Amino acid sequence: MAARRRKGRKAARSARPARPKRRRVVRPARKPAAARKRTPRAASPRAVAAQRLVAGVPIEVGVVRHYFPRAAAAVVELCRPLRVGDTIHVRGHTTDFVQQVSGLALDGAAVREGAPPQSLGLRLEARARPGDRVYRVSW
Repeated sequence: MAARRRKGRKAARSARPARPKRRRVVRPARKPAAARKRTPRAASPRAVAAQRLVAGVPIEVGVVRHYFPRAAAAVVELCRPLRVGDTIHVRGHTTDFVQQVSGLALDGAAVREGAPPQSLGLRLEARARPGDRVYRVSW
């Protein structure tokens, strides 16, 4: 006769190896807030806008988001106004050149100037890469 299982009892476990216990990692205690080194934070947009504009000092006006090699043009996301005739300096990891803004385009239409939330098309004399910074040298 087969052995019957009583109600409420669990079946016998199969013989499987026991898992090793995890060792607890002991980390050193944190330094008090006053003793920690503080890293400087990026300036807020209000603080950046409050900076005085001095002639001849390079001012960041945008960042290259995309470059079109056949057209020799780039999409620049603006953080300050930019106009036709301004002299710009494009700097990046492998890029470093100065040129005058000959033309700007917004959605394929030529414009004379652009303001901050816009992304403008800009003809460039040399190759630029995404992430390169665009500075206004003179205006």
